[in-house]
Formats: sequence, C-alpha cells, structure tokens
Amino acid sequence: PPPPPPPTQTSRRAPPATTSRAARNLFDAVPRPAPALCSTFLSSLSRASSHHDLLQTFSSMHRKGAYVPSGCVPLVFKSCALTASSCQGRQVHCHALVRGLLGDVFVLTALVDFYAKNGDMESAVSAFDEMPVKDPIPINCLITGYSKAGDVDKARRLFDGMERRTSASWNSMIACYAHGGEFREALALFDRMLSEGARPNAITITSVFSICAKSGDLDTGKRVRDLIGEDDLQNVIVHTALMEMYVKCRAIDDARREFDRMSQRDVVAWSTMIAGYAQNGRPLESLELFERMKATDCRPNEVTLVGVISACAQLGSDELVEQIGNYAENQRLPLTSYLGSALIDMYTRCGHVGRARSVFSRMEQKGVITWNSMIRGLAMNGFAEDAISLYEKMAENGVQPNEITFVALLAACTHAGLVDQGMAFFEEMKREHLVSPQVEHCACIVDLLCKSGGLWEAYKFICDMEVEPNAVIWTTLLSSCRAHADVELAKLASRKLLAMEPDNSSIYVLLSNIYADAGLWGDAREIRDLMRSKNVQKLSAYSWIKLDGEVHKFLVQDTYHPRSAEIYDVIHGLGLLLDRADSDPDLLVSELC
Repeated sequence: PPPPPPPTQTSRRAPPATTSRAARNLFDAVPRPAPALCSTFLSSLSRASSHHDLLQTFSSMHRKGAYVPSGCVPLVFKSCALTASSCQGRQVHCHALVRGLLGDVFVLTALVDFYAKNGDMESAVSAFDEMPVKDPIPINCLITGYSKAGDVDKARRLFDGMERRTSASWNSMIACYAHGGEFREALALFDRMLSEGARPNAITITSVFSICAKSGDLDTGKRVRDLIGEDDLQNVIVHTALMEMYVKCRAIDDARREFDRMSQRDVVAWSTMIAGYAQNGRPLESLELFERMKATDCRPNEVTLVGVISACAQLGSDELVEQIGNYAENQRLPLTSYLGSALIDMYTRCGHVGRARSVFSRMEQKGVITWNSMIRGLAMNGFAEDAISLYEKMAENGVQPNEITFVALLAACTHAGLVDQGMAFFEEMKREHLVSPQVEHCACIVDLLCKSGGLWEAYKFICDMEVEPNAVIWTTLLSSCRAHADVELAKLASRKLLAMEPDNSSIYVLLSNIYADAGLWGDAREIRDLMRSKNVQKLSAYSWIKLDGEVHKFLVQDTYHPRSAEIYDVIHGLGLLLDRADSDPDLLVSELC
C-alpha cells in the first residue's frame, strides 16, 4: 500500500464532511452574523445541495435576529421544495410577505416552484397571478406541477398560451405527457419542437430516449440518434439513455456498439449494459462484461449485481451461483428488497433453498416482491406446505398480496396436488383481494385439475374463463389427454390449438401419439400426412450437460461430438451390464463399484 501522506497534506485536504461541520460550528458561534456572511454561507450550502443544513441555518439566523438578504430567500424556497418541507416553506412565505419581498420576481418564481413541487397547485397559481410579467420560468414550474398532479390538459393550455418558449418549456411539456403514459403525444410534441426550430438539449434527448425505451419505439429512437452530434454523446447521461433505449427495444448489439464507443464509463453505463445482456437472454456476455468491469476502478452497485445475479439464474450453473452469490453477499451492500429478491430467485432456481432462506431471514425490509420470490422459490422446489405457511405469515405481517403472489401459491398447490386448496386460493384472490384472474392464474388451475384427473372439469373451466385462453393452457389439456387416454377431448383441444399455432409441429406429434396409443393407426397416419402436406417440420430437441466448465449438447443418435465413438462404447457397455443385471442384480452393483 502507498505510504500515508505527511501531516501538512492531511491538514490541507480535510474531508468535505469535516470541513462543512467545522464551517457550521464557526458560523453558529457568531452571535448575529452580518448580511454578507449570511449570504455567503447560505449560497455555499445551496451549491453543495445541503438543503436540510440550509433550512436549519436559516431558522438559526431568524432566531438570532440576523438580517437575511432578499437574494437568499429563493434559495430557502428551493430547499423547502427539494426536501418537501411544506410547513417550513409556508413559514418562509409569511416571512417574505411581512418583509415586502413578494414584489421581487425571483422570490415569486421560487415561491411558485415551491408550491408546484409540493403539489399545492392552487397556491402556486395564486402566487403566479401576483406576478406582473409572466416569465417562461414560472410557467414551466406550473407545467411540471400539473404533470405531477396528472392534469395534462391544464399543463397543455398553459404551454399553448406561452408567447415565448424556452427549451425547458418544451422539456416540461414532453415530460408531462411521458409522466401520464401518453408517449405518442410526447413524441409528436418533440417533432413539433424540431419543426419550429427549437434546439433540443441534453434533457430533451434523454427524455425522448426514455420514452422510446418505454414504448418500444426503436425507429424513432434511431432517428433521434441520427439527429444528435458527437458533442451530445460526450454527455454520459445522454449516451447511457441511448444504450438503455436500445436494450429495452431488444437491439442489444446496437447498445454494445454505443457502450464500446464511450470514452468514459460510470457505474450506470456498466450496469445498463450488464443488465441489458441479462434481460435479453444473453447471460454469458453479461458475466464476461462484469469481469471486465471488476478489472477497472468502477465499483459495482446494486443494479450491477442484480443484473449479474439474473444472468447466473438463467445459466443455472452451481459453480457460478456459488461464486457470484458469495461475491454479492461480501460487498456489504444493504440487502434491499431489490437485491435480496434477486439473490433469493437465483438460489431457488438452482435448488439452493437453504441459502435463499438465509437471505430472506436476514432482510430487514421485506416488500411484496421479496415475499413473492421466496414463496415462488419454495413452490418451485417442491416445498408446497412451506410456501403456503409463508403466505400465511405474509398476511400476518400486513403485506398485501398481488397477482404474482397467487401465481406462486397456485403453482405450489399444483406441485403438491392440493386441488381444494388451490381452488380456495383462486376464489380468495378474486373475492378478498380483488385480483382479476390473469391467464397465468388460469393456467395453474387447468394444470392442477388435469394432474388430478379432472380433464373435463378443466375443459369447462377453460370455456368459462374471463380471459382468452392461450396455447399453453390448451397444450396442458392436450398433454393430459394422452396421459389419461381421452381421445375425444384431445380432438377438441387440438382443434383449438391448431387454430392458434398451425405451424407448431409439437401439436401434430402429440395428437398423432394419442391416436397411436389408442390403436387408431389410420388417424395417426392422417396427422403425419397432414404435417407433410403443410410442410411442418419437427424441431430437434437437445440434451445438454456441463462438464469441467464446458457445455456439451446432444441430439438423438448424435455423431457430431468429437468423442462420440467413446461415448457410444460406454453406453453399449452399460447396456450389456443392465442386460446381465436382469438375471443377477448383485452383479451390476459389483461391476459398478
């Protein structure tokens, strides 16, 4: 390690927190600070975003009877707005009124901003009406306030009535539409902005990229990318927003090209790309990029780790799960609902239920996402009774279940064959928690009924569903028809399936096998002929195994593996041993040992 700095260097470079505290102590020691000192100190606190300290200092000045210059009052309103200090802001309003400062346009503008940010639009408009000149800045504040309140129409009327619009005016209105989910209107307004010759800034471009990401509008995102110059891309926030847009629109290779072009990358850029690979089903690239990040001086944050954990969960490698799990837990980051739930999901997907329970028990704050992850993980690993008990504990803790909770519960009942319990949960979901059944809930009920042998009951349930049944539901029923040799119901289910997916080879193969099992060879032949006439090709299914860090894939009667001859020799030898074991089971044990 490098040698410690000399004492003189330490004294010159005191930590910022210590410097701030020392300055505050010195200021508090002054009985009645002069106006210039008040102005200087409040300005420095505002620049440092020390808003709580600023409000405490202003109160201290007021108690000491110090004169606070009028130019400092907008700074106080700003701190009240950013800290949601509604009561103190109203007191400052009274202070400004008593001192006759409400004729100052800067004080009035800050007052409008304070009330708008705190959701009191009536008071914000009242303060705005007192202004002799309607400057664009307070109008922008009102537009933002109406946006937070969800009143797009009032915001648009203000915007349309503006004689002069700044970039912030356009940004506020575009953000207002985006906040309300009206993405098409937001993009139309951006196009109007360009047509009127207004120049978008970094905030505009970032907002538009975000809108394209949320709406999946890749074409508009690419068009905006062509509009901006290289100087704009030097802004890390803009460049990261562009990457995020590509990731959300599933153009992951375009995102990677932009990532590689960045001269400087912060933790947000790394996290966006790492999580993007995981979200787009490319976990190996996610982990490779994470290893590159670890080689830099950029420390991973919670978002980075969640992306990496998601990639590990997709791969299902015990070795990677152990490695990444240990790394994540050793980072000493707080086990938030976001990070803890990701760890629980990864561990349960790979069968490490004990470690998942350990993470769950150590989490201080457990949101509904966390409870859902643990209930789903227990259900997935066959601990149905534990999953149900955990749901009961969740209710005791006052956590409101959502639609995902009931998917996990119904899956638990399906795995354990708890038909009555599953149906009871389904009714409780609708009646007590007012959760409308989605196709996932219905799929669980159909699977539950089919596994218990109630195929016609499942068919009736499907016909009475409030949502349109999908191919998964009909496939579940068709597969159960083969297990229970119900040819009549298989015909009904296959008819529905083929109308949805006429080119799905598995439907034809499954129906043909049902006919063959029932001895209906003519019907089975007709299905195979129908496949050929429609040129429906059966997809090959692979088996794969990971050995010594390498994944090996196999087809039926595969000869492409470089060691296929050796593999077949071993299989042939095992076959001979099994034949001999039919007559002498002890012989097989002795041979294998």
